[in-house]
Amino acid sequence: MEIQCECGKFRAELTQFPKNTPGRLKCYCDDCQAYLHYLKRDDLLDQNGGTEIIPAYPSDIKLIAGKEFIKCTRLSPKGMFRFSTTCCNTPILNTAPNRPWAGIHRRMYTVKDPHKLDNELGPVKSSVMGKYAKGTPPAGTPQTFDFKGMVTVMPFLLKGKLLGKSNPSPFFENGEAIVAPQILTKEERSKLTDLGHEKK
Repeated sequence: MEIQCECGKFRAELTQFPKNTPGRLKCYCDDCQAYLHYLKRDDLLDQNGGTEIIPAYPSDIKLIAGKEFIKCTRLSPKGMFRFSTTCCNTPILNTAPNRPWAGIHRRMYTVKDPHKLDNELGPVKSSVMGKYAKGTPPAGTPQTFDFKGMVTVMPFLLKGKLLGKSNPSPFFENGEAIVAPQILTKEERSKLTDLGHEKK
């Protein structure tokens, strides 16, 4: 399956999708909201401030075009590596070195076909971090990361660990991001978080 940014300059192939994925997940945390505000893409948040991701294994991702348009951001010195495009500010994925997880933003899957995820994966299977949501999140959304969320993702993570699916990752070389990450200061991150709160 091929994924791409909105303008199509960045493209990648998922060699095993949707065979090895726990499905559609939604996160309402402050970090995910702050990141999309940072990209000036809060249009990609749902009405409750949720960010939908569909994970894949890093070793199952093959870059096809647009490597030169990749940007990396970390919301803190120890934060996730968040990759996006400089051509059209499309969030690509969140990941970390040597981790069997690449949380790909739903927009990357739906540029060509808005119904792709509905047809292949069905509805969102799990949502987390409801305490940061705007208004009232969907019924059943836990305040933090609950047992259902763990059950949804742990088999995927364990399988990936056992099969060595963390590497090679097209986003890291020798444990370093292929582009130097911009690390936000506490002040920058705080302003983005406050912006999200203002819109609740």
